[in-house]
Amino acid sequence: MKMSIFFLFFLAMASLSLATPPTSIDLSYDLSKGTLHVEAVHPTQNLDKNFVRLMQIFVNGQQVSALNYTRQEQYDKFTDEVPVTAKAGDVIKVDLFCASGGELVQEMKVEESKGG
Repeated sequence: MKMSIFFLFFLAMASLSLATPPTSIDLSYDLSKGTLHVEAVHPTQNLDKNFVRLMQIFVNGQQVSALNYTRQEQYDKFTDEVPVTAKAGDVIKVDLFCASGGELVQEMKVEESKGG
């Protein structure tokens, strides 16, 4: 009995160690176009098995989007450009989830456009 509990614990820990959540997220918002650019460092060896599977977007704490993905396009990073309605002063939060487990959150404050 003790051996089977140890084995299950070992499997759980091993699966967590294989989880590779994004290591960083860069966000930028184009106020004139109403688009959010998301770029996350998420290295993978297999674009179809280890990829960013879900992106949740919040504006001022309110969820405005949940996007599901079936693969990652690049081996070193995840990128997407998403229409989001926000105004200067709003806080945008992005939560990325890896298909292999793990997540990373990043926030940004929408700034006034320079020169306009």
